[in-house]
Amino acid sequence: MKGPNEQNSRYCTRCARALKACLCEYIHPVVNRAPLVILQHPSEVGHPKGTASLLAASLTEAQIWVGETFSEHSALMQLLATRPCYLLWPDEQARPLAEVRALSPGSAQGEPCFLLLDGTWRKAYKMLCLNPALAALPRIALATAQGQYLIRKKPFATALSTLEAGYHLLSQWEGDPAKYAPLPSLFHRLNEQWLSYSTRKPAALRP
Repeated sequence: MKGPNEQNSRYCTRCARALKACLCEYIHPVVNRAPLVILQHPSEVGHPKGTASLLAASLTEAQIWVGETFSEHSALMQLLATRPCYLLWPDEQARPLAEVRALSPGSAQGEPCFLLLDGTWRKAYKMLCLNPALAALPRIALATAQGQYLIRKKPFATALSTLEAGYHLLSQWEGDPAKYAPLPSLFHRLNEQWLSYSTRKPAALRP
């Protein structure tokens, strides 16, 4: 449901978008088995084309923590110290998610927590460099997926938005893409919405 933001009544408290562009009616929360923590660069907060808030609102076990450095973030430090955590970061050090899944005990107590960095590739890399605790985490990579982000520049074809990354990560982890189908549907709606804005004629040019 739409709800005005306490600081600015033009924004929805749930999807963090302008009320006129609210997507809450397309958000259908999914119960995710493994929790997801999104570490968001401050420049992404309130970005109209951002997807982190949509991803968090679509999952029962997800939260967003904002910052560039997290060494004094007590909740994150406690999380890293008390349960297995993996960072989604596809480099040469990353293990395939399927491999990690095969080695997982599969019990509720054995479910790891997955961390995503939300920002441009340059800013996400800076976050990684500024946070030794994050850089030291075991890294995972997804099976190759083609990014469908039509409204924001991608550095390469397989680059994914945060919402897409969350979808592929959780659906591959549980082996149940159908369960997480509301996420790509929501993402498709976001792209549709922005493309419709870009094709509208300015008022002065309308007959």
